[in-house]
Amino acid sequence: MTVVSPRNLKLFVTGDAPRSKRARANLAEALERIGLDPDAVPEIDLSADPVQTLTFGIFATPALLRTSEAGDTEVLYGDLSERRALERFLALG
Repeated sequence: MTVVSPRNLKLFVTGDAPRSKRARANLAEALERIGLDPDAVPEIDLSADPVQTLTFGIFATPALLRTSEAGDTEVLYGDLSERRALERFLALG
């Protein structure tokens, strides 16, 4: 299985809201399972930088944005607790 590079991911959160905390933990666990460093994924707190909602087209948090090498983007919304959905999102091809 080929997986996305952490540099192609961005996690959008809203401060320390419960769903944001769960998303952080679920993403970290999933990345560690596949041997990637969770700290390598940039986190954008939309409560501190709301203009990023417009820049990236994010309409809810938490959200995990994946950018392909070609520049295409996909977004997975929610606290990332659906393990299979998150694993599919992190897998390429």
